[in-house]
Amino acid sequence: MIPPFLRRGDVVGICATARWLTDEQIESAVRVIEGWGLHADVDPQVVKRHFQLAGDDSVRREALQRMMDRTDVSAILIARGGYGTVRIIDGLNWSGFLRSPKWVCGYSDITVLHAELARLGVASIHCSMPVSFPDCTPEALENLRAALTGELREFRWNCSTAGTISARGKMWGGNLSVLCSLLGSATLHDEPGRLLFIEDVDEMHYHVDRMLTALTRAGYLNGVQAVIAGGFTQMRDNTREFGFKTDNPWGSLPAELLMQHFGESPGLVRDMPAGHLNDNRAFYMGLDTVLQVNDGHAVLSFSI
Repeated sequence: MIPPFLRRGDVVGICATARWLTDEQIESAVRVIEGWGLHADVDPQVVKRHFQLAGDDSVRREALQRMMDRTDVSAILIARGGYGTVRIIDGLNWSGFLRSPKWVCGYSDITVLHAELARLGVASIHCSMPVSFPDCTPEALENLRAALTGELREFRWNCSTAGTISARGKMWGGNLSVLCSLLGSATLHDEPGRLLFIEDVDEMHYHVDRMLTALTRAGYLNGVQAVIAGGFTQMRDNTREFGFKTDNPWGSLPAELLMQHFGESPGLVRDMPAGHLNDNRAFYMGLDTVLQVNDGHAVLSFSI
């Protein structure tokens, strides 16, 4: 299912399924959204605090459920990531949402929602969230606006991939750590013929290898048409540089690990400007997508 695209005056609902925001952070995001000719409706829950979470599990679940059930809301933008979305996913009632689907938008911890929506057969938008709007590049914010309104037909970037790759499938995936945390659950629904997108932040080098190996052994790479890697930022190793007493490096950087796992088959495309980056550009997940790579130039084309 492809939710209806937004038109001028439509409502973007904002709630928090993980960490909280301040009033100032919300106000900044509201100015951006209303500058697009849309109306931002912020659930008061986003500033509630239960330690690092935006309210306890019941508060966060109820806020998302309200947004899902509201017939006047055309898109749901999750305020920020962190951790906590997986704690509320099982208590949601999707029946009303499936009768009248709307765009769910976010990344990082919101990979949980993207995975659940993929299981349910509903397209979603991988994108920056309000907490990061002040630091986003103009291109990242423009991609989000275009994705919401249905104007995003292509996503182009320069990559370090030599040669050619041609693949077709629905975009799937998100944050690597979150995907691995869903292994064995009903949420992580496997469907052959997909394009797998992965990104991560603040992980040890050997953790990256462990997670890629886990996904491989669990069979989630069977039938994947191509792997697209976004940012792998703030990565650390077992060295003195990162506070360890001795140098005991893993031996492979994340880029090298990705090549080891995916370089030959199904094929790897790196450097997509998406993930924990200021230039975190929006793109569709769950839509039929064509990937074309030709000597350092990559293009995703979306069927809308």
